[in-house]
Amino acid sequence: MSRPAAINSSIERIARARPDGIGLTLERRSGPGEGWFSVEELLSTEGAPAVLLSRIRGMYGVPADHIRAEWLFESYARAIADLGVSFIVAERRLPDLDRKNLLMTSGRGLIVGTAIISENMIALNADPVSHGHGISRVESWQDLAREFRDGLEALVEPLVSWMARHRLRQEKTLWLAAADRTAQSLVWSGRAFDDPGFARELAAEMLGGPGPMAIPLNTGIDSRGSEQHLRTTCCLAYRAAGGGLCFGCPLNR
Repeated sequence: MSRPAAINSSIERIARARPDGIGLTLERRSGPGEGWFSVEELLSTEGAPAVLLSRIRGMYGVPADHIRAEWLFESYARAIADLGVSFIVAERRLPDLDRKNLLMTSGRGLIVGTAIISENMIALNADPVSHGHGISRVESWQDLAREFRDGLEALVEPLVSWMARHRLRQEKTLWLAAADRTAQSLVWSGRAFDDPGFARELAAEMLGGPGPMAIPLNTGIDSRGSEQHLRTTCCLAYRAAGGGLCFGCPLNR
């Protein structure tokens, strides 16, 4: 009997984490189907983002196009950030972020889950799995952080360009929104895996610049006692019927 791929145990640990009763939908799947689609298809098919946009609804009706575009983009960026950041914080590993290796699933047009096809990962030289099949090795967690940042930017850029080309959102705003979502993923993972200090070190490495996602990680405590990232951009929820300002919204400050 063959030994299970090391990536499976990482996925299982991450998927079990629910620090505030909220967890991630993260799976290992063989390919698209049963409601899952490839990121490659989403980014390379001109009309694919528009299909998801058409399904997005607010609390009371259909928000304006630019609001739905912001929500779609943020759900996409957060899904990628949750995947990469949780792997690094929990396991000091990183899955293959090639867009042909990633699957996503949506609910009401928004990305709600991520899946990985291959067992390929990047791991630290000192990791016992680093000599296994499909494992690339790096020396330090800083190397993992840089690999993640490069992978995230490569996955985000095509959707940024699509939305700017269709005059739905400005490129700079979207890049900063991706950074805000990464920052919140770092806060969540630090709490989920009891390593907030390391998550902050990662934030400095991933978001410290230079680059389009250079922002500070500033946090506050919400009414439930949970730490939240204080955003640099607004998700536009307050502009939709029935919406309001989020705790971390810059318009609150």
